[in-house]
Amino acid sequence: MDPMAKAFEEAKKNPKMRKRLKVKAAFSMLLFVMFLGVIFITVGTVIASKNGSFLGMTQLDFLKLRARYGIIMMFLIILHLLMNRGIMRKELEMLLG
Repeated sequence: MDPMAKAFEEAKKNPKMRKRLKVKAAFSMLLFVMFLGVIFITVGTVIASKNGSFLGMTQLDFLKLRARYGIIMMFLIILHLLMNRGIMRKELEMLLG
C-alpha cells in the first residue's frame, strides 16, 4: 500500500484531521480550477496575438485579465504553501538529509 494512502486512511478516522483534510482538498481543487483558467488565458493571449482577437477579446484585454488573475493566483499559492508547510518541511528534510 502507498504510504500516503495509508496516512490518509488513518487521518480519515480522526474527526479533527478529517476536517483539515477536507479544507485542504477543497483548497487544492480551487487551485486546480484556477490553474485551468491560467491555461485558458494563456492560450487566449497567444491566439489573440496572432488573429487580433479571441472570443471577442483583444490581446490587451487578455493581458489585463492575466495580470489580475496572476495576483489572485499568487495569493492562493502563498496560502497553499502556508497550509502545507509541515509537509514541505518533511520533504525538504528528506531531500537534503
